[in-house]
Amino acid sequence: MLIEFSKYSGCGNDFILIDNRSLMFPVDQAPLVRQLCDRHKGIGADGVVLLEESKQAHFKMRIFNSDGSEAEMCGNGIRCLLKFIHECEIPGNDFNIETSSKTLNVSLDQNYVAVEMGDPSQIQWNLDIESWKVHHLDTGVPHAIVFTDTLEDLNIKELGSQIRFHAHFSPRGANANFAQLDPHGIIHVRTYERGVEEETLACGTGATATALAAAHIYGLQAPLSVRVKSGDLLKIDFRPAKDGGFTDVRLIGSAKHIFKGVIEI
Repeated sequence: MLIEFSKYSGCGNDFILIDNRSLMFPVDQAPLVRQLCDRHKGIGADGVVLLEESKQAHFKMRIFNSDGSEAEMCGNGIRCLLKFIHECEIPGNDFNIETSSKTLNVSLDQNYVAVEMGDPSQIQWNLDIESWKVHHLDTGVPHAIVFTDTLEDLNIKELGSQIRFHAHFSPRGANANFAQLDPHGIIHVRTYERGVEEETLACGTGATATALAAAHIYGLQAPLSVRVKSGDLLKIDFRPAKDGGFTDVRLIGSAKHIFKGVIEI
């Protein structure tokens, strides 16, 4: 069987996009996802994003990590999906997209894609984990955040794995984000992603969680700029909520088409 695909990048977080509205993608998708995402024997990507029909929104997004596991949501993945919808010649710049986590509004403004992320949940501050003070927010998927003054010196794979698999976050685990605030107020973040089990060049939900944690810890005001590993900037907008949390959270950044092709499976 031949499958048409497109490759997209959201600030270095790269995905294989497939139009699955006809439901031709195999039901037992994990082995195929691992094959497609393999950077030596496949197309190579952090994950696979499927565009599907929805009964409650304009479309449904399914997102699979490179290890074959299905994720609840992906901030950069859903931004790439909007660009892919345009590639499929579907008119409009504003869509409601159903995910396994929640239904989100995604809109296109010139070259930038904005996602209304919804309110974060499961907020926990100042957890003592390993030798770190760790903060936790669920921004569609669970994220642990650590602030440090030595970001570039850290072994992200080793330290990220320790936090990702820590018993406190069991059984789901958590993505691990290490961040540093620079003198200009820009937040620099490096993310170890659950399901990829490596540091990735960007993580949209991680950038969002990190910006909200920085707002709480450092008293910062929206909007905030987050520089990810790729060097790209993501903008996070939000309002403080009355309960001490956050509301009207938006993730804004670029999404780029890389190439398209056909692969035989």
